[in-house]
Amino acid sequence: MDYRIVHSLSERQVDDLMEMYKHTYWASERKREEVTRMLGCSDYLFGVVDEGSGRLLAFARVLSDKVYRAVIFDVVVHPEMRGRGLARMIMDAVTSHQEIGQVEGLMLYCRSDVIDLYKKWGFEDMQDDMHLMKLDNSSDTKG
Repeated sequence: MDYRIVHSLSERQVDDLMEMYKHTYWASERKREEVTRMLGCSDYLFGVVDEGSGRLLAFARVLSDKVYRAVIFDVVVHPEMRGRGLARMIMDAVTSHQEIGQVEGLMLYCRSDVIDLYKKWGFEDMQDDMHLMKLDNSSDTKG
């Protein structure tokens, strides 16, 4: 198979992304209409597609102020395609992107089981007094 990086998704590739999300612990309940809106509001999209079929096989997105901070979200590889270097291809595309490379700090949030993957690009565990905090605005948490 030959692969290429894309920066926008066709309707069919959004279907492929929805299928990949079903296999994650963090995005399995996402709705297509919300994902479509999210894609439109993300600053940078990165997809790995099969050159022949156009099928989306891996994905990541980045939000950025384009000066000080950029945050990588939703790094995902289709379960059938894991172990073929597609996560590396996505991360290489993100970290070598001309505009993202100019940002002072590139960050991501991940579970401890994938820290070693991201260390390959120089990401370090933040050993300071910073904390990830969350305000949950979902309707089922409002009283």
